Amino acid sequence: MSKSEITRRRQKLAQMMVNNSMVVIDSTLEKLRNNDSNYRYRQCSNLYYLTGFKDPDMIVIFTKKNNVLQSISFTKKPNKHDEIWTGSLLNVKNIKKIYQFDESYYIDSFKEKLNGLLKTVKTIYHSLDSDSAVNHILIESMKNLEKKYRSGAGCPSNISSLKKLIHKLRLIKSKTEINFIRKACKISANAHISLMKNCTPGLNERTLETELKYFFNINEATEAYNSIVASGSNACILHYVKNESILQDGKLLLTDAGCEYEYYASDITRTIPINGKFSPYQKQVYSIVLTAQQAAIKKCVAGNTLQDIHRTAVKEITKGLISIGLLKGSLVRNINNGEYKKFYMHNTGHWMGLDVHDPSDYIEDAKPIKLKPGMIFTVEPGIYIKPSKSVDKKYHNIGIRIEDDILVTTSAPEILTKDAPKTIKDIEETMSLNYEKI
Repeated sequence: MSKSEITRRRQKLAQMMVNNSMVVIDSTLEKLRNNDSNYRYRQCSNLYYLTGFKDPDMIVIFTKKNNVLQSISFTKKPNKHDEIWTGSLLNVKNIKKIYQFDESYYIDSFKEKLNGLLKTVKTIYHSLDSDSAVNHILIESMKNLEKKYRSGAGCPSNISSLKKLIHKLRLIKSKTEINFIRKACKISANAHISLMKNCTPGLNERTLETELKYFFNINEATEAYNSIVASGSNACILHYVKNESILQDGKLLLTDAGCEYEYYASDITRTIPINGKFSPYQKQVYSIVLTAQQAAIKKCVAGNTLQDIHRTAVKEITKGLISIGLLKGSLVRNINNGEYKKFYMHNTGHWMGLDVHDPSDYIEDAKPIKLKPGMIFTVEPGIYIKPSKSVDKKYHNIGIRIEDDILVTTSAPEILTKDAPKTIKDIEETMSLNYEKI
């Protein structure tokens, strides 16, 4: 991430902060996998957004006084143990220079510096975990200040959520961010193409998941989330991640997999016939989902909302379910009574960026947020038909989802994941080409 990009983000944060205020944010803690082994480290998205720092053990304070933003970092002191076991740490001089801080100290100075700063601000922005060491220090420091009121010591009177500020900033993506997401989408689309070419009855779901991970890694990316490789009835489980069944001839494979490139996510779902050819009934259901997605994508323009997009998908899916006899009665009644939810029970999309499910708000001032150029989100309608006496057996265990990542522009929506085949014709053609058994 460029220094100019980080500077712009901090300037925008400063504009949202009230005067005489302070931001406190810390890095993600390392997470224990088992015994003395940790999971691979991934920085807190919000701290990374404001610093570009990827390693653990950082605390950052931003202060805004007289409408001037000042930045202070606190990091772990270099030591022989870390140098031997995990690698050398940067000293504060290098931290200050590389990550553009006005002041940089080691973590053992945090409490003293915090105590001095708390006396000069009226508002604190933070979203610290209640059990984090930084939160405990902050609470203790504020309590000690309150006890000194007779000496005229001031104490912040307002605490606000930092997430609200940063998540609002993260909603509109910069050119740099969009380019990173484009790259992630390109890698992921090619991974799905590779999977289509290698899919065949008899494989284990885990084999295809391994291929996806390999493809991501050789393209300098990682999984953005746990991949779903769901064959047959598993495709009707929305967050199936066991990925351990054998692919059966005549069944479908739903693959929800995307990579993260330079901390930015992609998110693609494709549903394909394991033997390379959709059956007539699979085609029926697939065509309904594809029609719904295409109609929903047309709604991905500035001024509309994600609710508008969802309503469009629901309408098309409900119409389709009625047309093949899975729902009875009028379109209006089935929508108003939520009958479609028997087969389509999730929302049509979510924000995407530094997190595959970016945590920005969907509602502001009691109204759905209107789409603006620079917003990125998914469009992912689906139909999931579990066995039921009221459902014709020919449709049992058909689970289909089609998901693309969409960028709102000043004109037509840009489908960032368009390279991954999704029409019946394109999928079948791709699966017939360059076949290589794994």
